[in-house]
Amino acid sequence: MKKQNVGVLLPVFSLPGNHGIGDFSNYAYEFIDWLKKHRYHYWQILPLNPVGPANSPYITVCSEAFDIRYISLDELVKDGLLEKVPNFQKNSTQVKYGEVLSFKEKYLRRAYKNSKISLDKFKKNNPWCEEYAKYLVLKMINDNKPWNEWAITKIPSFAQDEIDFHIWCQYIAFNQWNKILKYANKNGIKIIADCPFYVGLDSVDCYLNKDEFMLDEHYHPTVVSGCPPDGFSEDGQLWGTPIYNFDKMKENGYSFLINRIACLASRANLLRLDHFRAFDTYCVIPAEDENARRGEWRIGPRNDFFDTLYQKYPNIEIIAEDLGMLFDSVHELRNFYHLPGMRVIQFCIFEQLEENNNIILYPGTHDNQTLYGWLKSLNKEQIKTLRKKFKHPQDLYGAIFNYVWNMTSLITIVPLQDLLKLDDKARINAPGTVSDHNWTFKFKDMSWTKDIKYGQ
Repeated sequence: MKKQNVGVLLPVFSLPGNHGIGDFSNYAYEFIDWLKKHRYHYWQILPLNPVGPANSPYITVCSEAFDIRYISLDELVKDGLLEKVPNFQKNSTQVKYGEVLSFKEKYLRRAYKNSKISLDKFKKNNPWCEEYAKYLVLKMINDNKPWNEWAITKIPSFAQDEIDFHIWCQYIAFNQWNKILKYANKNGIKIIADCPFYVGLDSVDCYLNKDEFMLDEHYHPTVVSGCPPDGFSEDGQLWGTPIYNFDKMKENGYSFLINRIACLASRANLLRLDHFRAFDTYCVIPAEDENARRGEWRIGPRNDFFDTLYQKYPNIEIIAEDLGMLFDSVHELRNFYHLPGMRVIQFCIFEQLEENNNIILYPGTHDNQTLYGWLKSLNKEQIKTLRKKFKHPQDLYGAIFNYVWNMTSLITIVPLQDLLKLDDKARINAPGTVSDHNWTFKFKDMSWTKDIKYGQ
């Protein structure tokens, strides 16, 4: 009998799609139907906001906006806003973000012209949306430069239609996703979404809240994010995003950060807080540095932030991404609010693990190799150790999979690639690298439903 707490990790962009990317189309509904049929209860996705540099969804121009590539043109045809739209890169197994945007945007503009929808209520309920649309227009007339280099900061009157187009796109994306969320919940599937901790400098988030970041008088970061050197990297990790000024944020009750989290939480059933440890202790690196060797830890807002968050949103359901080398204070903060943490088997399978019923358990996440790719990368000694651990099974992969499957957890999430025993060609992201393989893996159709080898 299948466990009642198991779900599948699959980014929306990895779904099949008739127009070069997985989107809010019938394939999302078919995937939910498949989850229900096989008694899965969770679908974990990645951020749906506009992708940033190198197509990463974790640095974006607006953390509350949807990437318009996710709008289903097929749904717009059903709504009568478009005539038939031809397929585009339907059978591709890699998302080409620039080409997809160019193709979809011309049809979105056509549908916008055919639409007679009033946006007043949507704008009132989503005040970030109009500011985001204005930001995009200002960015366009400033030759796509970041906001701290803009020469023009006043929007010309002729740009109102362009602003309305961007608001309309967000309205459509919001409604299409909301239908999917309701359909999932109706069928017993809960959506787990993801909230990046930092935002990019070149974003409407930073532009509208510039006083709440560590910036100089010219609005350049004085310090940036990352992780100091450790046993895995002598240079540390330099992420480069601006750092929050938590003292300033505290003055208005952390409203920007709390509103952002609440917005993303409203679009899912559970919200994973990426880089949770930064609420306890966060790393700052001098902005002029080329590596993270001078990174140092500072105290985060800790309980003050979460007390404020729960006072305003007492029913918000949060998962703490607490991976990596952590101080005891990070665990104490997580445990104080009884937040489930995470465990990734690829990181700890060689250790003696204690059972824990308050963790979200993964064989690997979107940042890991696929489980099969990871197994193939192990050396002979590691393979020997695993074979001994699992009593020399014929199918070592199956033994590891079943080990994860049967381990005690609050929720167990398995990437779809691991149910299919796919290798690293199907990997979602390799952290610290920039390549065409990151964030681009896509299933060309739903035929994989016949090829599931594990977890059925």
